[in-house]
Amino acid sequence: MPRLPLVDPDDPDADPHARALLGRVQELRGRTLNVYRAVGNHPEVLEGLLQFGAAAYFRNSLTPAQSELAYLGASVANDCHY
Repeated sequence: MPRLPLVDPDDPDADPHARALLGRVQELRGRTLNVYRAVGNHPEVLEGLLQFGAAAYFRNSLTPAQSELAYLGASVANDCHY
């Protein structure tokens, strides 16, 4: 059970800015993770998080192979099994 309320992008009473941002996440990723829905309680923070993620993951000097190696290395270092 979440400790923070999760913004439902289909809820007409939800903040319009949050709904728009979550809709964009859905379009780009095919799903909306709960972390984005939780941060959607503060749309300005969600917008910054999405901009940071885009810069870190897509607008960098690494090749796709180098990026994947970094992700895998971080997963191993943190004992992630997925």
